[in-house]
Amino acid sequence: MEKSLIGGRVPLEFLMEALVRLSVKPLFASRAVCKTFVTLTSVDASDGKFRNLTFTPEFIALHSANATQMLALQFGDSNMLNCVDPEVDVDPEFVQNVRLKPMFRMPDFISQRTFSRDQNKSLLVNSCNGLLYFVRRRAGDERSFVCNPVTKEYFLIPDVQGDDRFRDDTKTKSMWLGYNPGSNQYKVLRILSFIDIDGNFVDMSAQVLEVGPNWWKDIQNTPLGRDISWEDCPATVNGVLYWLDQSSKDIVFFDFERECFGEIALPSEYGDDQLSKIEFMSIGVLGGCVSLTLSYNVNNAPLVDVWVMKKHGDEESWSKEFIVDAVSPSGVPLYGQFRPLQVLKNGEILMLWINNDLVCYNPRNKSLRYAGFDWLHMNPRAVGFTPSLISLKDTLSVNEVSHTERPWSRPAP
Repeated sequence: MEKSLIGGRVPLEFLMEALVRLSVKPLFASRAVCKTFVTLTSVDASDGKFRNLTFTPEFIALHSANATQMLALQFGDSNMLNCVDPEVDVDPEFVQNVRLKPMFRMPDFISQRTFSRDQNKSLLVNSCNGLLYFVRRRAGDERSFVCNPVTKEYFLIPDVQGDDRFRDDTKTKSMWLGYNPGSNQYKVLRILSFIDIDGNFVDMSAQVLEVGPNWWKDIQNTPLGRDISWEDCPATVNGVLYWLDQSSKDIVFFDFERECFGEIALPSEYGDDQLSKIEFMSIGVLGGCVSLTLSYNVNNAPLVDVWVMKKHGDEESWSKEFIVDAVSPSGVPLYGQFRPLQVLKNGEILMLWINNDLVCYNPRNKSLRYAGFDWLHMNPRAVGFTPSLISLKDTLSVNEVSHTERPWSRPAP
């Protein structure tokens, strides 16, 4: 095979076109096929040793333009991150043979502020531009890190308790990673509550950290009285982080460029009377836009409204895209929350149902089908991300990053 490639029987531009369309796992596997594949994709492969290879900037740019979203999964507080390629793995022809793909092993670091090894477990929180964000939320220092699961690199965020401004009478409610497109700067948003002498939450505040300079600063005009938790699943679009107010009356957002909070009303169709009938709500991203799903029952028949906000930040641009008849192929009604994940190339909408099953909605024939992943019944933390081959050091504009060992292979749980 190698001789025919080098001999010119297959034009190199055809090979490059094929390689940039590969997803991450087969792309790395392809570099073990022959030296031609390595030479086409890697920096300085002329010594023939092919050690510590990095992808060329040209190849990274081409691959990024063709990359499709993957799904990162963490089961419980496991130190192993697994992934699924929805474009391949939810195909009815392949789904029965799908096994989880180990992708990233969490770094193992011990803090003097923790009293057991369990407190050092890092949990997946959210994603941003192909990067994943983890927080050790049960530890005293709430240490967190940003990683690129493709390049196996990670960067530790400074200890929040290392700042004298963070007193013992505060408790972190949530921390999320975001991006400022204006300055090409990544940031971490921390929302915290102040606690009175009786242990009750009495006020809320927020800080933001610029990754690189690594200093925290206070954010003014924080929405007060908001109930927020680590379990909230945010949506990030164009440098703005959106999440649902727990009162289910509006959407709260944080603009990482302007470093300010704001609110967006739900579609005007939902007044107090209509909202009282909504049983579950969730937020996500579909087609590059913020999406909203609302689950309710009509005569014991479960329905799901799927909305998309066509213009970022414009509550007048809400558009109801689908009304899903939430019934399985066998006719069983599917009650509960549906969280939108992505639009597949075949036009189906991939959604996570009550954190237990991946389902696909076909808007053409208005049907639902199971993706068939039995291991989802283990209730994983699931986050969509678009894989990136760019070095984490270049992405975050930092001097040093750490590397984790490559994940060991194991069967699906």
